[in-house]
Order: sequence, then structure tokens, then C-alpha cells
Amino acid sequence: MTTTNTYLMITVDGGGNMPPMLGMARQLKARGHDIHVLTEPCLQAVVTDHDFHFHPFTDYFTRTDRSEDIFRDWNKKGMKDPTLDNVVFGPANTVVEQTLKAIDKTQPDVLIVDMLLIPALMAGEKRGLPTAVGFHMPEYFPADNRPPGMMGLLPGKGPLGRLRDKLLGGLFHKVFDSYLKDLNAVRQELDLPALSHTVDLVHQADLRLIMTSRVFDFPMEPAPANVRYTGPILQDPDWVAEWAPPWPAEDKRPLVVVAFSSTFQNQGAVLRHCITALSQLPVRALVTTGPALAMAQLPEADNVVVVDSAPHSQVFPHAELVITHAGHGTVMRALSFDVPLLCMPMGRDQHDNAAKVKYHGAGLTLKKSSGVSAIRQKVQRLLEDDAFADGASRLGTQIRKDGASTVLVKELEGIAQRHISARQQPMQQA
Repeated sequence: MTTTNTYLMITVDGGGNMPPMLGMARQLKARGHDIHVLTEPCLQAVVTDHDFHFHPFTDYFTRTDRSEDIFRDWNKKGMKDPTLDNVVFGPANTVVEQTLKAIDKTQPDVLIVDMLLIPALMAGEKRGLPTAVGFHMPEYFPADNRPPGMMGLLPGKGPLGRLRDKLLGGLFHKVFDSYLKDLNAVRQELDLPALSHTVDLVHQADLRLIMTSRVFDFPMEPAPANVRYTGPILQDPDWVAEWAPPWPAEDKRPLVVVAFSSTFQNQGAVLRHCITALSQLPVRALVTTGPALAMAQLPEADNVVVVDSAPHSQVFPHAELVITHAGHGTVMRALSFDVPLLCMPMGRDQHDNAAKVKYHGAGLTLKKSSGVSAIRQKVQRLLEDDAFADGASRLGTQIRKDGASTVLVKELEGIAQRHISARQQPMQQA
């Protein structure tokens, strides 16, 4: 029989992070564990509907509307991402303070921190708790064998390629270390030792859970001791509506699904271009806008159906192609059904995911600014060349296996039990 542990999860709604973080919590709940979630007020119903304990942020992360843009990164220029200021490091002091209060209230055995809020790890460190960081995409830290993420680059080859990766890795650390002074000020208030580098926050966590398939990624080598590839969580987002195919069963035209970001990334123009391109092809098309965009902003076409949302688990089994921003969740779900992709990344981790899709022969990429003609040509090629479906199928086999893995829960139960045993040992000796 499994011992009941108490887990405190710290997260905010960043769109694609929600299915993995909630999926992780659901897996733990299914094993009989007690789940507390410190998050935004706009997620109260979602948290309580899953029978988790809800604890709201009372400062900074106080949205009551999930569609409000807190990232403000859609017009990013240069390497520094506004998300670092607006979400990850800017509110570090508040996040640590609120996490400490939640720890003291819930007395958890383990602290689980969304990678979007990594300063919360300092609260766990202060209270002597085991900590785990949830990466809901491939890890983006640089290493000796690869460049930093978020740039859409494959690992460099040869001396020049390795030099490029080393230089870019140095630039990555320079950007992250620009927050080091403020983070160490928080640590000083907590009587914690100063960090040498910002990324040490993650390096010293007990676990960093990489929620993707190792076969899809380019893992860090040598692998840090706390890295675990736990496989993707493939469940649909909590906000999707029920869906029924609007086409008659005898309609055999290939189905193309257009699925872009669930958060605002200024994706209206690319969706309009996709609809126009698909209207010129002998296909059926389903376009999902997500909660960030109004359907009224999009053109109409006889062979295109536009909806707010549709469950990927119901739609992708019938699709022959997915056109997407290349968010990790959409990519994993499409590949899990052996569906190739046309990736048009908008930012964040999407350029990396798109590059990996292309590298593995499971699809093609286009710039988000591409016009109707370019989109139409890529769609035709992807539908006509079976090699892309074969590439998707090769990945899909492993992704389905990894998605059914129990590694995630076993690792989290393991650090909880080690902590409980260590806590009980002095009592037994006494």
C-alpha cells in the first residue's frame, strides 16, 4: 500500500504548462496522495474540480481572467525574453514569500515548482524540503554538447559549431545572471548562501523532471545528476469543449488541423494566412482559436471550420496534418497519433520544438510571417510525401510508450519517502 504524501505545487497559467502540471498532480492524486496548489485565482475552479486543495496568490499573480496576457512576450526582440522579467524572476521576492506561507500552512513532504517560477525553490530550501522542478518542455539550459534553447538551433558540429554553442551558452548565462544580484538579496534575507550563478537554483534541486520523450530531445551530456526524462503528459487542456465532426462520414478529403497557441502571441495574421491557403486546397480543415483569439477576426471558407476549441485526443486520430505554432503539448499529442506537422513557431520553446520536428523527419517549418503561397506549398508537400508520416510514426511509437511511463510518480514518491525517513530517524534514535 502506498504511503500518503503531501505535495505542494507552485504554478501559474502559462497555457501549455497547464496540462503537464495538472497531469502530474492527477497522477499523484490517483496514487492516494494529498495535493495542494498555490496558483492564481483564475485557476481556482480548475484546481478544486480535480479535488486538489487551492491556495491563491494574494500578490502579483492575482488574475481572475485566464485570457489576460501576463507574459507580454509576443513582440520579443533580442535574446532577453520579457517572460523573465514579467513572470520568472521579476516577482521572485513575492513568489518566495507566498510559497513560504503556503509551506507553513500545508506542511508538505515535497515542493513541486513549475519552471516558470523557479525562485520558489528557495522557499523549499529554506524549509529543508525536497524540491522538484517541472519542465513541461525540453530543458533549455546550454551544455557542452548543445546550445541554449529558445533559439531553434541544433547542436553544433565540428570545432566551429562547438565554439558557437559555447559562446551562445555564455550569453545565456549572462542574461540569467543579470538577475543574480536580486536573487541573492532574497537569499540573504532568508539566511541562505549566495548563488554563484542563477541556474544553480535548478542544479541544486533534488529533481528536474523533463516532461518530454528523450528520443525527441538532445539531452545534456553529461547529464546532471538530478535530471529525469519522465515522458510527455498527453492529456488535453482542461478548457477544451466537446467536439463532433461536422463533415459527413463519406467525406474522404484529408483533414488538416490548425492549432496555435492557447495564450496570446499575436497569432491572428498567421491563422488568417493558413485559412486562406487551405481554402485553395482539396482538404477539410479544422481551426481551433483557443481562448486567446476571437473567431470573428478570422475569414470564412467553405472547407474550413473554425471553433474555440476541440480535444486533440478526438481530432488528431483523424488528421493527416497539423499546422501549429509548435508548442510542446501540441507537438507531442500530434506525434503520439503519428501525425506530421507544419511548424510555424511564434516564440518561447516553439523554435526548438520545430527544429526537432524537422530534424526527425516528422514535418517541416515555416516562419510565422510566411504568406499564403508558401503555406499552401508546404501543406501539399506534407500531404503528398509519405516520408513525413513515417517520421512522425517513428517518434510516435516511443512517445506513446513514454506517455504511459510511471517514472514521474515513482521519482516524486522516492524523494518524499527519503525525506520522511530522514525526518523520522532522529526521533527513533531519541
